[in-house]
Amino acid sequence: MSGRVDGQGIYDGMPELAYHSDPAPKPSLSRSIAKLLIEASPAHAYAQHPRLGGAAPTGPASGDGTMDLGSAVHAMFLEGQDKVAVIPFPSYQTNAAKELRDDALREGKIPLKSKDYAYALNVVEALEEFRLKTGYFKDGKAEQTVVWDEGDHWARARIDWLPDDPAAPLLDLKTTGGLATVAGWGRNCFQFGADIQAAMYPRGVEFVRGEAPDDMLFVVIETAPPFAIRTFGLDPVAIDVGRAKAAAARAAWVQCMQAQQWPGYPLTPDWIMPPPWVVRQWEEAKIGGIGRVTEDSAFIEKMIRLQNWGG
Repeated sequence: MSGRVDGQGIYDGMPELAYHSDPAPKPSLSRSIAKLLIEASPAHAYAQHPRLGGAAPTGPASGDGTMDLGSAVHAMFLEGQDKVAVIPFPSYQTNAAKELRDDALREGKIPLKSKDYAYALNVVEALEEFRLKTGYFKDGKAEQTVVWDEGDHWARARIDWLPDDPAAPLLDLKTTGGLATVAGWGRNCFQFGADIQAAMYPRGVEFVRGEAPDDMLFVVIETAPPFAIRTFGLDPVAIDVGRAKAAAARAAWVQCMQAQQWPGYPLTPDWIMPPPWVVRQWEEAKIGGIGRVTEDSAFIEKMIRLQNWGG
């Protein structure tokens, strides 16, 4: 399946490029565009949207080794497809390596150096063991495109794993080069909009299926030994924040689409409050003596003389 769809529904087998090109009957709101609307500006959202001011996607590879490794794992584990072109070089410093990489990109393949491909195979093996132990990623379908009509606008989502049971939680697979810990991944997940995603995706599935899934779970696997896996859900406070963000994004999207105006940053000044660590650092500096420079000019003269000012 490719191209545009006629109405809301769950679409199986839609190519990734078709989804990212926006297959909805009208330009639709996605998680990434919603995040831009509320964290940057409507102008940023317009500039990135493939059917407004943005360019259409060109392929599965991003050019970022870490992201491409994640894309390869998705394709191999979730879809059973090997979209990888193995580049038998340790780096892309030689012309031969660059040529193989560029050929892979032209063919719509994900170029991975030999070491990264070995890591991808190990990650997939660990995920298969996880599937057997937990039952996750068993009864359902991978990479499902959900398009729904909110009444005043269209929205879309691409769900890594949509369970056959409408009440079961949606699953999202993430790879990380760091640690799959609450402190590590928990801090980073909000940077890509996990809270917005956990609000939008179940909402879209409920629109189409008529039954709300039991929220959304993020399965995070490390891409380095021991290829550890951890499953995360967002607590009720994070979900409430995500729903509020998604609602704000929907309101902004509808207003901008109706007016066909996409304003940028406001023209009035914003005032930046210092974070607590800046205040604490200054207080510690005052105790250490550096803060006395405005009160005692002899102090700064002494520091210059000792060549100890500035490190």
